[in-house]
Amino acid sequence: MKIKIIACEVMKEEILSIEPLPNEEFGFVTMGYHLHPKKLAKELQEIIDKSLGYDRVILAFGLCGGAARGLKATNCALTIPRVHDCISIFLSSDKGCVCDFKKEMGTLYLSRGWMITEKSILSDHQRVLEKYGEKKALSILNRMYGDYKKVLFIGTGSLLQDEVMLQSKQIAKLINASYEIVEEKTHFIERIIRGPWDDKNFINIDKQEILTEEDFGINAK
Repeated sequence: MKIKIIACEVMKEEILSIEPLPNEEFGFVTMGYHLHPKKLAKELQEIIDKSLGYDRVILAFGLCGGAARGLKATNCALTIPRVHDCISIFLSSDKGCVCDFKKEMGTLYLSRGWMITEKSILSDHQRVLEKYGEKKALSILNRMYGDYKKVLFIGTGSLLQDEVMLQSKQIAKLINASYEIVEEKTHFIERIIRGPWDDKNFINIDKQEILTEEDFGINAK
């Protein structure tokens, strides 16, 4: 079975740590779309439409603000985790299945992938500080991140994560938030790629079928 895996680049390092089999092809979508669900939906559909000669396309995404709603399995079967977003994928990975956890309100979730692909809070703050001074820089920072009470760094065992972990601690200090580290493995990410794609943890639709928001159901975390 020939498979194409389309993933958000926030998971690129974790996915590329899994050596691809000859029948697997990986593709990545820029993290820049995550604040623009309609643009992400358009990009994903275009990639799906251009994916010819595969038996299955797998999306390493969640519902992602509604971006997955309405996607059509144009040329072959389509599989996507039954989750709301990438945070759910990372926090489910230790057990290898979708876990019953509740994302905490007021928590800023970070990982190495997020921190190397998104604009840096630290560098943005430094730029504003140099331009407008400390008082206005702190005011802007508080307006943007004042609702966050905790920074939670999701570690995945990367050999390169120590530097960004230190930066995440600096972010917590800067926004006056508590700090926590949770170490996860990549078992669920491996399942996204290799299966089994059971109906409890995944949505599987056949060629020409369309994803609906209801497909993600009450099990989507």
